[in-house]
Amino acid sequence: MGTIEQVLALIFRRKGKGVLSEKEFVFSASIDYRWYTPREAQRLLELGLERKLLVKTDGFIRPTFDYRKVEVPPDLRPAKEILEEEHVEVPLFSIMVSRIASSSGMSKREVVARINKLQERLEVEVEAAGLVLARELHISMEDLLSRAKEEILTR
Repeated sequence: MGTIEQVLALIFRRKGKGVLSEKEFVFSASIDYRWYTPREAQRLLELGLERKLLVKTDGFIRPTFDYRKVEVPPDLRPAKEILEEEHVEVPLFSIMVSRIASSSGMSKREVVARINKLQERLEVEVEAAGLVLARELHISMEDLLSRAKEEILTR
């Protein structure tokens, strides 16, 4: 996991909640931790939403990954440069592997091996095999379904 994931995980972990209001999130990143100005904290929120690390429902923010399992250095002090990164599209397969690994407790290597076995056995695209594995493990991938379909159909 990268710095943004660690920052997001720490915010939710220290608040002790899996769901925060937008105001609580921005307040925490700017006032509680003094990492960012309120405007920069808002950018952090937007970046989390863009990268599908966070979802916003009815004005509440929640992570799409298990923030309790993310390793965060005790002296984490995020640089403001992470907010200036250009949006880089994270490959769908990487997102699937990370989510399955963090939710199941398996290593990423184990997840990839299981997906590869399913892909070979079912003779499907790797994303479809990832969705099948996630379903078997009762891990939600609903937010990735349309992207998976689009990627598979464009091949």
